[in-house]
Amino acid sequence: MSAAADKPGVVMFGSAAPVTCAVLDYARRLADAVNARRPGFVKIETIEPARPAAFVGAIVGALRSGATAHFQLPIEGWGNSVIPGSALLAARALTRKGRIAVTMHEWTSLNRLRYLSMIPDLLATDGFVFVSPRQRDAFLSTPWVGAKKKTAAPVIAIGPNIMPARMDPVLVAAETAKLRGEGSSRADLIVGFFGVLYASKRPDLLLRTTQALHRQGVKARLLICGDFLWDKPNDRAAFLALAQELGVSEWLDFRGRIDDEAELMAALSASDVFLLPYSDGVSLRRGSFQAVSQLAIPLVTTKPERTDEFDAMPELKAKIESAATALCPVDATPEQFAAALVAVAKRRDAALGVELGSLWRDAAERHLAFYDRLAGVPAPSEHAAHFLDAAE
Repeated sequence: MSAAADKPGVVMFGSAAPVTCAVLDYARRLADAVNARRPGFVKIETIEPARPAAFVGAIVGALRSGATAHFQLPIEGWGNSVIPGSALLAARALTRKGRIAVTMHEWTSLNRLRYLSMIPDLLATDGFVFVSPRQRDAFLSTPWVGAKKKTAAPVIAIGPNIMPARMDPVLVAAETAKLRGEGSSRADLIVGFFGVLYASKRPDLLLRTTQALHRQGVKARLLICGDFLWDKPNDRAAFLALAQELGVSEWLDFRGRIDDEAELMAALSASDVFLLPYSDGVSLRRGSFQAVSQLAIPLVTTKPERTDEFDAMPELKAKIESAATALCPVDATPEQFAAALVAVAKRRDAALGVELGSLWRDAAERHLAFYDRLAGVPAPSEHAAHFLDAAE
């Protein structure tokens, strides 16, 4: 291991609990992108929130080495524990060295208990990053962070956690045949979903829309590539029970989390249309939207809450505005989602697959500028321009 890798400039923390959420996937992609430009600069360290002393000790160790301790909030594996919301403040009380950075993946959708539990961490943080302008704008009203830190917080868009480069046409053909089925079980429409299943992804609506399609005479198969959060073990059972209750169990192909990227992309590529019914509208912070946007497959999702959400991302804006994309109101009924799926599936020829590899390169450059600013290192002019543009 090189000297640079022995003493990284940034230690990015993630949970040692089983991986189901995409936040740690994001952290690993970001670390790879940053290290491609500054080798050994970022190290990923997994910690276990259920062991408070070890949790705080790991942060203190990074800070005492002079590094920036970078947290992605909310922490995967947090569950119902409030301990992670105080860990940064506890670490800061034990050392004045190093710097603390936090990326807020959620803000507007945090429940009240989670928000209150995070206040100590907010007080201890030296610099913030947001993944969506809407999340940052909402953060500006918080009384727990000074005006200087709030206005300096950049918006740095996430990149997709999966990439289509490893797609195997043989695997895609096999998946398509498997999902289509034969005889009386042959599907007219394969509806794909990718992502972690929790409330704002509305897993029940996925099933109710599948039922609505069948009631409209469309034999739809629902493909789920993703799983429920590991700390909510009852959610999957409830989902499968609802599928049985609605009479769509035999039309549900529940794959769970697929770690092999080639296998995952092959399964998703066999879809006729994607359904992502976010309860808060599609936005830049949704990695699942970015992932499926790379495939030239029609999409039904929900209208973004901000009309300018994708103005700074022309590739994603093009996907949203495609004739093969339908944007439904967040309160649309299952029947309305079903009608939209049928309509856009007929526009497969107009579907766009966008190239998003540049998002990771841009994220790496902007994070390096952010880290250098926190450390008091003068940034090159192009990094400074990126940072100032994002902070305006």
